[in-house]
Amino acid sequence: MRILASLLLCWVTSLAAAEDRAISAAETAYAKGDYATAVEKWSEEALKEGVTAGRLSALGNAEWRLGRKGRAMVCWERALLLDPRNAVATAGIRHAQSAGGVERPALTWAEDYAGFLGANAWLVIATAAFWVALLGLLIPRLRRRAPSAWQEKMVVAAATVFLLSLPGLWGGHLYARRAVVRQSEVSLRLTPTARGEAIVGIAEGDVVRTDRPFNGYVRVTTADGKHGWLQAREIEAPWGGGLPANLDNPPTP
Repeated sequence: MRILASLLLCWVTSLAAAEDRAISAAETAYAKGDYATAVEKWSEEALKEGVTAGRLSALGNAEWRLGRKGRAMVCWERALLLDPRNAVATAGIRHAQSAGGVERPALTWAEDYAGFLGANAWLVIATAAFWVALLGLLIPRLRRRAPSAWQEKMVVAAATVFLLSLPGLWGGHLYARRAVVRQSEVSLRLTPTARGEAIVGIAEGDVVRTDRPFNGYVRVTTADGKHGWLQAREIEAPWGGGLPANLDNPPTP
């Protein structure tokens, strides 16, 4: 038994040491200005140990330093989906807007509301509150008894929580329709064809709201309210998680 405990302790210690080495290697590379190595180390850590808001925000900083605005914005936006209060990701997006010229639609009140806890948290809360309210109504009837005072209060409380969670769910839905432009020199087109008239150019890293897909294109709305079509491969939605996709050099159609 002691041998087993010792082996388990050694295994846990080795895992912790390996994690510390990986994190310190990435942070050391970033501090030295070796941003490519920092990206590599943080990406390896994310693939092995899982994608977290902390890793994504740090990765976004390194990507930005390498001039990869699109990848950086995807990292920061995904970090905020996991942790709406992530200070590093928030600071990165603000810097991108002020110093990098990145355009990003202002948050609606529902998106701001959803960001208080995060879309996933609102979904869990709404689901739990719904079932508590439903069971609180059904159980007394199945037992053919009048609900007690505490049961009535529980149903009212659960129903109230469910109603309060609905704006959070709607805000999460709106946020999920955002996408980051991953290519440079992208043209917003009037129609979803390669020959469609170019309305305006959109820079890499800009955030748009998506509407509907059609024939390899997606109808979007820019931060200043312009409507048009972009190729689906030119944008990447933060929703879905994971590391940024390799969209920097797409094949020529």
